[in-house]
Amino acid sequence: MTSDPSTSDTSDQELSDAAASSDTHAEGEVIDSTPAILPPIAVRQGGIGIVEATTVNVSQGGILAARAGEITISQGGVGGALTGKLELSQGGAGTVFAGDARIEQSFVRTLIARDVVVEGRSGVLFLVARHVEGDVRALMDWRGALAFGAALGLVAGLMRGGRRRR
Repeated sequence: MTSDPSTSDTSDQELSDAAASSDTHAEGEVIDSTPAILPPIAVRQGGIGIVEATTVNVSQGGILAARAGEITISQGGVGGALTGKLELSQGGAGTVFAGDARIEQSFVRTLIARDVVVEGRSGVLFLVARHVEGDVRALMDWRGALAFGAALGLVAGLMRGGRRRR
């Protein structure tokens, strides 16, 4: 027995129209977009490839990429993170976008955050923050980053120009 799609109770078009009408108002304003609640994740002496959760706690482990409301790492590392709150203790991080960040005896390559607290002997290569507390050793401030970018652009331009002449 075959079923005719035109006789089904609910068509695909009706489902997509219903989904669109529940999420947006006539003027395009979002009125009901409740995010899914993701469970907290805890890792001890292990690793995670890519994770999205409300809370991520890592002890003696690592994360390749994380997106969470709160990330706490102790004696571990993270490659990239997007979080509301980061606590990094005796570890390392690649690129972090955070609302608030607390770094203790750790190294971060790139940190972009609203508020940063640095404790102990910590280092940050590129730091962009509204407010920074503590004894931070930023290896490059905005002026250094601007000069580095200009020098890199000049060298790239010279190398590119040299290739064209051949």
